[in-house]
Amino acid sequence: MKKSVVVIDDKPLILQSIVQTVDWDGLNCTIVGQAADGIEGKQVIHDKQPDILITDIKMPGLSGLDLAEYMHSVFPRSKTILITGYQDFEFAKQAVRLGVYDIVVKPIHNDELQRIVRQAVQALDSEQSNLSQQAKRDEAFSLLTEHHQSSLPSLRSKLISELIGGSNPPDGFLVKATAELGIEWSSGSVIIVRSKRMLETVQGANSQSINRQLRGELMEMARAAAALRKFEIIESYRHDDFVLACLFPKPLPPREMKLKLQSFCHDLIELIRQKHGLLCCIAVSSNYRQLQTLHEAFYEASTLMDTSFFRTEEPVLFPETFEPAEEGVKFSIIRDLEEFNQLLEYATGDEMIGHLEKFLEHIKAYSKGNILVVKGLLSDVCLAAARYYYRITGDEFGFDKSIDEILEDVYRLPDMKTATDYLSTFIKIVKNKLEGDDKEYSLVVKKSIEYINNHFAESITLTSIADHFGLSPSYLSRLLRAESGINFVDLVAKARIEAAKRLLRNPRHKVNEVGEMVGYKEYAYFYQVFKKIEGVSPKEYKNRSKES
Repeated sequence: MKKSVVVIDDKPLILQSIVQTVDWDGLNCTIVGQAADGIEGKQVIHDKQPDILITDIKMPGLSGLDLAEYMHSVFPRSKTILITGYQDFEFAKQAVRLGVYDIVVKPIHNDELQRIVRQAVQALDSEQSNLSQQAKRDEAFSLLTEHHQSSLPSLRSKLISELIGGSNPPDGFLVKATAELGIEWSSGSVIIVRSKRMLETVQGANSQSINRQLRGELMEMARAAAALRKFEIIESYRHDDFVLACLFPKPLPPREMKLKLQSFCHDLIELIRQKHGLLCCIAVSSNYRQLQTLHEAFYEASTLMDTSFFRTEEPVLFPETFEPAEEGVKFSIIRDLEEFNQLLEYATGDEMIGHLEKFLEHIKAYSKGNILVVKGLLSDVCLAAARYYYRITGDEFGFDKSIDEILEDVYRLPDMKTATDYLSTFIKIVKNKLEGDDKEYSLVVKKSIEYINNHFAESITLTSIADHFGLSPSYLSRLLRAESGINFVDLVAKARIEAAKRLLRNPRHKVNEVGEMVGYKEYAYFYQVFKKIEGVSPKEYKNRSKES
């Protein structure tokens, strides 16, 4: 690209000589403006913004030094060449301080002027090339910095995950890695966050709900809550657990650290509940002072989380001594099981339920916090009830679920409270079936069916009803199925279709309106459900009602 040149001289012959006799094309330049004095010349410079200015040093109005100073301040990358006589050489020294590129001494020789202009063009090209390369370097550095910053969270998470998993890198490597990743650490704890849904399913279909769907939002909420308490969190994921390493940059007294973690956990639980409607439980490890011990901290928090099965009412679990079994309980558990088998023979359902609470307390004490032991004994109780039913009736398939499904239910029980409810219901079903009173619903089922019958026109769900009665959806589903013989969806459909039949018998209601009135937003779906249950379409039913 050609360089633009402005020439300013108050002597017309010199001005025309420079403009007309220099080989500007050969210099890769073009004249874009000229002036006969400094005032006019300043305006030309302002308008044309030249790459190169050639001006006489002494002119009326504004001198060449004034113009050089203006060029240097407004267009710092441009080049100014001054024309001067020998008697003006002292002024030329000042020009150097003003950033003048070079000086041509009168009388002007084209060869000398062309040499200086050529050098100025080369200098401009070189500077432009350097600027372009610098811009590329800056852009590359910016991209690299941006990539590094965006990679930091995953790199930090990877390091913490490896330490939690039991990796034991050399001290030197760990010091260097934490410095490069900006991890400040004096002491800290590991916490595990689980939703109640995850606790219910353990490793079932919903166990990925936190780390797949809510991972990003949870981290944002957790970071904000941690920042208020002046510590940092780094996430990790182990065996479907959402794990946070809580790192304190400065030493703190144990009590102060526990208070910070306690308030952080409660805030996080409440934020998750408000934003996503999830109930969570959090287990917090003891305070550790070395990153290499994060594996121990995770193991401690994980073991502590298992005790949530017994500590149902505590949303935040801190390490504490688990209550030991009472003396002699360990040796009486077999006797308790035998006593339970005998009660099945002669006790009523209510008497069995009354005995069950004490029996479960023995199981809890005997297990010493081991969930597998508890669930093994609970499974034995269910199997004992099923075997008793088979001995009396000879019917191996008298339940709505197979033995495998019953044992799977026990495996998925989230806590002792739910276990008590589940076993109470199971035993009551067995006793009712044997006593011919299996149609007598429990209070929970009665209330649930009553709720469905009163709210079927609304967008009710199993979860909304379970929340209304303070139960888990999976437990309520099992209960409804076990006692009523049909699932929740069919119970709602039954209530809606019965209401639709009443409305269809009323001449004032049109067929296409009735579906929406009973809770079906789409007529096609209403048509499908109605015909499946009644064997005829809504219109056919209405026409038959008219005829009768």
